[in-house]
Amino acid sequence: MNEVLWIRVMNEVIPFLLLVGMGYALYRGLKINQTLLSEREELLKRYLLFRGDRQVRLKIYGGEEKVYMDLLKNISNSWKNFKKAYDQCLNAIAQNTTKTKRFLQLITLGLLINTLRLFIEDYYFFGLEIHFLYTLARELSSYVLVALSFFLLRNQTQKFLTLKGEVVKMDREILFFPNNLENYGEHEGLFNEFDPLEARRGEDEQEDQDPRE
Repeated sequence: MNEVLWIRVMNEVIPFLLLVGMGYALYRGLKINQTLLSEREELLKRYLLFRGDRQVRLKIYGGEEKVYMDLLKNISNSWKNFKKAYDQCLNAIAQNTTKTKRFLQLITLGLLINTLRLFIEDYYFFGLEIHFLYTLARELSSYVLVALSFFLLRNQTQKFLTLKGEVVKMDREILFFPNNLENYGEHEGLFNEFDPLEARRGEDEQEDQDPRE
């Protein structure tokens, strides 16, 4: 009787502990990722403010060649520092996501082993046909939580990571005009959306012409 009681206790406690461990690992992983994503957004905001200030200075001191060149060098170096910090943040997200996923996979393996143990136990004591549907229905509820955990983790990071857990090539390069404009023609409509240069030139030409002549 005691052996049967212990078996029942194990059947309830083992999946409970595994699911608690999964919930803790998921919560910790999501929280760390959210902190890193917030740091990434703050880094981007700070750099946008910095870049805007340097662009204003370029316009103000554009006539002084030495100051102008120093500002260009400063912008170039700041861009390199920004990309380095940005990549470090994304790599930290990738590493934490991989670590969290491995914990979830390990716990899932534990659940699978426990499920297999339950089926063997049912077959040994009662015959598989009698308790098969009951055991299957009870175990499926745990795997619904497993699937939800992996979905939440992927949903949080799919914009920044590939399926292999590698950092996606981000769109940071288009935050500012790239150095080469080989494909300018393809994006000319985008560049001219707010203040088309051609329209401005046409207006300037009309203003330069004296209608009384």
